[in-house]
Amino acid sequence: MRYGTGAWMFGRFGEDRYKKLKESGFDCVDYPLADTDGEFYTATDERRHAMIAHEKALAAESGVSFHQVHGPWRWPAQDGTEEERAERMEKMKRSLQFTAELGCKNWVIHPIMPFGVNEKDDPELAAKTWDINRVFMSELLALAKSYDITICFENMPMPAFSLGDPAAILKFVQEMNDDHFMICLDTGHAEVCPDFTAGSAARLMGKYVRVLHVHDNDGQHDWHQLPFFGVTDWQDFGVALKEIGYDGVFNFETNPPWKMPTPLFVETAQTMAKMGRTIMGEV
Repeated sequence: MRYGTGAWMFGRFGEDRYKKLKESGFDCVDYPLADTDGEFYTATDERRHAMIAHEKALAAESGVSFHQVHGPWRWPAQDGTEEERAERMEKMKRSLQFTAELGCKNWVIHPIMPFGVNEKDDPELAAKTWDINRVFMSELLALAKSYDITICFENMPMPAFSLGDPAAILKFVQEMNDDHFMICLDTGHAEVCPDFTAGSAARLMGKYVRVLHVHDNDGQHDWHQLPFFGVTDWQDFGVALKEIGYDGVFNFETNPPWKMPTPLFVETAQTMAKMGRTIMGEV
C-alpha cells in the first residue's frame, strides 16, 4: 500500500518539502485547494500555470505523486442563496481545472449545506438539501468526467445534518450511480457520528471508498489527532480496509503539532508514516 499526507505538512522546508515528505515515509500527497482566497484562485493564469508546473517538478524530482486534491471548503458554510451557490460552483469548476493541470485523478469535496447542519429532523428541509446537492453535484460530475477525474464525496462530522453520516453519503453516491462519483472516507468524521466507527463505515461503504482522510479524535469533536491518540479502533479499521479490498492510498489528514522544533517534527512525521504501516499490518 502507498501512504500519503497533506502537501502543506512539510511547508516549513520550502523547496525541499516534497523531498522531506518522501524521506519521512510518504509516497503521495493530498494537495490543498480548499481556500478560495488562496493564490491558486487569485493569481493570473500565467502565474498559476507557473505555480502548478513548479509543484509538479518538485514532486516528480522527489518521487511523490498527487493522489488527491481537496476542493473548495468554507466554514461557516456559505450555500444559503442561489448567488452563493453560483459563486461556489465557479470556484469548484476552477478547482477541477487546477486538479486536472496537476495531473491528479481524485478530487475531494464536501456536501452543499443550504440550510445549515441541523436540518436532519425536518423532512422538508432535508429533502431540499438532497435535491440541491443532486443538481449541484450533477453539474460538477459532467465536468469531472470530461477531465477523467473522480469526485470523492466526503462524510461529515455533523450527526444532525441530513447528508453527513456514512450511511447518508453512501446512499447519495449510490443514487448518483456513476464511476466518477465515489467516496472519501474520513475516519474522524465517522467516529463523531453515533452508531458508526471508522471500521464500520469502511465496511458499509465498501467498494465505493476511493480515497481516505485518516485521523483520530475523542468520538465527539473533529480534532484531527494522530492515530492512537483518540477512540478509534485502528486494528479493526485496518482489517476493514482489507475486507473491502481497498487498494488506494492510506492518506492522513493530520500532522505533528506545528510548534514542534523541526528535528522533533520530522521524527514525529516519520512515526506517523509508521503508524499507517502498523495499522495495515506492514510493520
